[in-house]
Amino acid sequence: MKDYKNIWESFVRGIEFDQNQIKKSILDSWKRCKQQNVSLYDFDESNLMKPTDKRKYVLKYLPEYRETRFREFCSIVEYLGLNISIYDHNARLKYIVNYDEIFDDLYPRIGYFLDASEAKIGTNSTSMALLENKPFMVTGSDHYKYVFHKYSCVAAPFYNANNELLGTINASYTHTSINEDTLNVIYSLARLYENLVLKMVKSETDERPKDRDERSGEAYYTFDHILGDSAAIKQAKSMAKRAAMVDSSIIIYGESGSGKEVFAQAIHHESGRRDKPFVAVNCAAIPTELIESELFGYERGSFTGAVKEGKKGIFEYASGGTLFLDEVESMPLPLQAKILRALSSSSIVRVGGYKPIPVDIRLIAASKKDLLDEVKKGNFREDLYYRINVFQLHIPALRHRKVDIRPIAEHYIKTFSEKNKIRINRIDDQFFRCLEAYDWPGNVRELMNIIERSLVLSEKGIIDQSVLSPGILEHYTIAKFRNDLEKVFSEPLPEGKTLLQIAEEIIIERVVKEEGYNMSAAAKRLGISRPTLYKKLKRN
Repeated sequence: MKDYKNIWESFVRGIEFDQNQIKKSILDSWKRCKQQNVSLYDFDESNLMKPTDKRKYVLKYLPEYRETRFREFCSIVEYLGLNISIYDHNARLKYIVNYDEIFDDLYPRIGYFLDASEAKIGTNSTSMALLENKPFMVTGSDHYKYVFHKYSCVAAPFYNANNELLGTINASYTHTSINEDTLNVIYSLARLYENLVLKMVKSETDERPKDRDERSGEAYYTFDHILGDSAAIKQAKSMAKRAAMVDSSIIIYGESGSGKEVFAQAIHHESGRRDKPFVAVNCAAIPTELIESELFGYERGSFTGAVKEGKKGIFEYASGGTLFLDEVESMPLPLQAKILRALSSSSIVRVGGYKPIPVDIRLIAASKKDLLDEVKKGNFREDLYYRINVFQLHIPALRHRKVDIRPIAEHYIKTFSEKNKIRINRIDDQFFRCLEAYDWPGNVRELMNIIERSLVLSEKGIIDQSVLSPGILEHYTIAKFRNDLEKVFSEPLPEGKTLLQIAEEIIIERVVKEEGYNMSAAAKRLGISRPTLYKKLKRN
């Protein structure tokens, strides 16, 4: 880590220093602060939220907290043990989540700033994330204000459906021991806020349309969005295109993150129902007590808390188009019987109603588990299985089509760099080799996350293996070990040496080289002491 403390002291005193030793964005912020005469050693106490005003900002005290989407977001933040703040696009405080009462006692020494703009409190993660339009971490003497040098903060921007910057998720710490993992968590919370809170705003605030087509979802993805030239993905796309030509039910099998919904949308887009709704439902995400009313709707007065005029269900909204049931294996058995009846009769009955309502849907179901095995275990109805098992589609896992990893990675590097306005000057080949050696349990979704994280962590527009997590790097190291050991088995053993000795030599040599001949780091990674490492190197 660069010695920003000495650099900061040189900057404020007007002493020359090597500007290559500090991030350009931080230095530019310091210059702006200096030009705006931002105070170095204090801050305006009136800019701190008073404990008596916390009911204006702490989310659990606000009317929004009555809405499920806000409560779910708060519960996730609390589960993670984080205290976060949410600022708007002008760096004004909007919400506080999981407020710690200790801030009542700490006021007015520290707390939540009402205005986190650079002009008000100097260099900080919220203002930097807004100005740079990307996740940002500010630690210790990165801050322009000396009074904040013992603190650190991280922030990540969030956007609306039109990719317009709306604000940031921010977390502050009374220490400087944070790292890229902290930034990654806040970045993930920003994506969660978009998906859980913001994506529901339009549907909840817009006037409910009377025509189902106005309420319908759209299939964004087409077969052109499914990347890769491997034989496995080409075969899957070919089968999916055939399935799109008919109106039969489909079961899509695939691991998490492999792209089951992307295939479902592409099938819908290619089918004769392309101009009708595509409605996706994650069966595992809807609480058991609500799933029936969500799927089939309900009549007025059906239960306490029901909308007065009743509500259409997902089957009605999807009528004429495609209904995609993801994680269908999670569907409760009693509800499976009702879905079977709806498919067989092409009609549904709302909760609390008696009149059949005609529906016309094409069903695509997706599962991570073999549904026939689930039938044998008693977890899935046999009659429903045979009703929907007209066409099967298997999405290959990314580890089974490693030839596709590089083109997919290159595509998302370009996409994310343009979206976040991050300039990329060079991508090291070693970066791609590390990606290709990894097993990708989270498949394409995990690869996309790694690419976006790599862009955030890249320095001077260079993406190399330094931006990758230790887990991915270890997979690459293991792959190289295996390759080296394969060579050993294919050649005669050197005289006087055993296989075990040669394997140890290969491992030590590889780790020492990868750690840049830093013996302390190599010994730690090997799980031995430095003296032991030196002995082994001398013996070898």
